Amino acid sequence: MTTTALNEIIAFIFGRKYYANIIATRGTTKQEICSYIFTTREEARRHRETINGTLSYTFIETISFRSRKDYTPIKR
Repeated sequence: MTTTALNEIIAFIFGRKYYANIIATRGTTKQEICSYIFTTREEARRHRETINGTLSYTFIETISFRSRKDYTPIKR
């Protein structure tokens, strides 16, 4: 991924944008944030589709947030 100097300055000041899914455990009132943090909305959407395929969890919503911490996955 290539970034410009302006993008890096904005990321330093405001943080980078990330996405996370809110899920609910079926049969209970328990709602929680999923343990995965995504760098794109498309990755969060694909995860939502796998959540809806299970019998244990229900998708609630995708949230976006900014953080100065780098959550990009390590490529192995």
